Amino acid sequence: MPASAKNKRPRLVRKDHETISRLFAMAFGRYFQRVCRLQRDMTGGDIDLAIIAGAAGIVSTEALLRDETQRQQFANMKTIVGDRQRGCNALSLAEATGLPRETVRRKMKQLVEMGLLVRRGAREYILQPGALQSPPYRQLLDDLSIETLRLLNECLEDGVFVVEPPQG
Repeated sequence: MPASAKNKRPRLVRKDHETISRLFAMAFGRYFQRVCRLQRDMTGGDIDLAIIAGAAGIVSTEALLRDETQRQQFANMKTIVGDRQRGCNALSLAEATGLPRETVRRKMKQLVEMGLLVRRGAREYILQPGALQSPPYRQLLDDLSIETLRLLNECLEDGVFVVEPPQG
């Protein structure tokens, strides 16, 4: 979306951050705990596995979604990205997550066994096309969306964020 279009929409902004910073810290802490629990539950209690899976999703699709045409085409989760993903490897995910490469390599193997990652090429992995569209991942993404709305609404109600009207 062009910057000019973004300025024509309402935006959330911080309000008097120093005065109410503890309210944000508490709201974010509750949100973070709920989100970590959802992701941990999805990976059998292994939060590192959830972190690596998330990083693989970001690495494999972020460049694609920067292009406005592709962004519109793939905005709906029902649309499968497939082989347009950029491949990732243990080194790229280790750099993205800050976890040791060997740990990432082992966890990537688990993600392949779980059907979330698939090997493409010698040392390149992508998200299994269609995996995120399956019921457990759709439910996870729906739950994460609900928790994010809960955080934003709590911050609006507590005055941590305010809605800034469109510019111009």
